[in-house]
Amino acid sequence: MRVGVAGLGLMGASFAGALRRARPELDLIGHDVDPATLRRAVAEGLVRPGDPATADVVMLAAPIPALPGLLAGLAGRPAVVTDMASTKARVMAWAAEAGVDLVGGHPMCGRERAGIDAADPAMFRGAPWVLTRDEPVVTDLVRSVGAIPVFMEADLHDRLVSGVSHAAFVVSAAFVLALADDADWEHMRRLAGPGFRDLSRLAAGDPALYAAIVGTNREPIARRLHALEEALARFRELVESADEGALLSLFEAARRAREGWVEERDARDRAERPRVGGAGRAGHG
Repeated sequence: MRVGVAGLGLMGASFAGALRRARPELDLIGHDVDPATLRRAVAEGLVRPGDPATADVVMLAAPIPALPGLLAGLAGRPAVVTDMASTKARVMAWAAEAGVDLVGGHPMCGRERAGIDAADPAMFRGAPWVLTRDEPVVTDLVRSVGAIPVFMEADLHDRLVSGVSHAAFVVSAAFVLALADDADWEHMRRLAGPGFRDLSRLAAGDPALYAAIVGTNREPIARRLHALEEALARFRELVESADEGALLSLFEAARRAREGWVEERDARDRAERPRVGGAGRAGHG
């Protein structure tokens, strides 16, 4: 089977590398608009150069603004087409307009660094990978790289990830700017430690990527930010009123919510681990 990868940055190169390890029998072809990136991907054996549109399965790993043009070029092709974009409803609409029966996808992993330099074939292991439907060949590839397929409609995906992913970009950037614009920033930055590092990490990400995500998922993200504003206002009121008891209750509630998520995530990872690393081709990467 031939798999084509359109876009060989962080996500596309990581996917190609993971497939190369897990499914060496596949014929992987790839393309990137940056000739240097393509040359490096070929030199590292991730793909051979070619037109992804000629493949049996096409993985669109290009930036969101490039997707309408790529989808238009796939109209009438027999390939199964999927993507890795961080938003789904708008991308699915573009595909419908182009006459492409897209299997929408979004691997819930990544990092703040971009480009092929940051590629990591192990990045998908244990990560949820949202798919808008169970297309067997796509689902099999997702499992092959160690990810966990999660099936849901595009609108639901966008609503959920607006909270646990997209709004986090905005919050991280706002936090950094609020401090960087402060008169004490030059002194504060010398004292910044793990707390600042962790909360500011996403602000180091690709601004163009974040802008494209917000531009294609505006309303859900705006609702999450409104909820955050209300939560911050509540905290500010309690800080100003020195209501330590109420503050303690909020801090405890936040800790319980996060610990519950960690416990659930760890339990899910334990349950999925045998399947990811067990029989068949999954887990060989």
